[in-house]
Amino acid sequence: MSIQRMMVALKQLSWVCVVSVLASSLAFAEGDETAVVHLSRLLKPLTTYQADFEQTLLSAQGQTLQNVKGQMKAKRPGQFYWHTEPPLEQTVVTDGQRVWIHDPDLEQVTIQDLAQQLSATPALLLSGEVGRIEEAYDVSYANPQPGQPVRPDFMLKPKGTESLFQWLTLHFVEDTLYAMSLVDTLGQKTLLRFDNPKKNPELSDALFQFTPPPGADVIEQTAQ
Repeated sequence: MSIQRMMVALKQLSWVCVVSVLASSLAFAEGDETAVVHLSRLLKPLTTYQADFEQTLLSAQGQTLQNVKGQMKAKRPGQFYWHTEPPLEQTVVTDGQRVWIHDPDLEQVTIQDLAQQLSATPALLLSGEVGRIEEAYDVSYANPQPGQPVRPDFMLKPKGTESLFQWLTLHFVEDTLYAMSLVDTLGQKTLLRFDNPKKNPELSDALFQFTPPPGADVIEQTAQ
């Protein structure tokens, strides 16, 4: 499995995806605070995050192509766990340096280096460096209405030319991310809804390590 396929799998999370967040008791934007400053202020206090999710993939014509459920966990810096339930089961785990991709149906585990290009994906929002958001994205408020208070909804458009998506939106309820949507370069739309989100739960580093199950075909694609 290529690093590009892994990125697509993470994106089909969401990656948000991966990709969700935030801190408690934060006020909404006031005055001339920019969208990127507001978003960074919401994300910065987050050190860990976990949630159940439901992900729906729509065609460019709006037809449902795929619907999956699963669980995700993230921990700064760079640690990420993503599991989709059967019948499209897959587990993606990274410790910030290596990535394990387990496809039970194929009885296969692929191990790769965490490519630098992954920093341009929504995973950056969950487990990367918040200060780099402005480097990777143009951030604005989604569908602002004249004369109305600014809602905590954000639109992010990648600045790079090699991104897998055209734009993504983040929907907040108060200070917690509850939904994400993104449109890929083919015009397909991925909708992610987060249920039972928990901000800053205690997550062991052991959650972001992966041991291939007995009998699995292990494909090593790291530099070492």
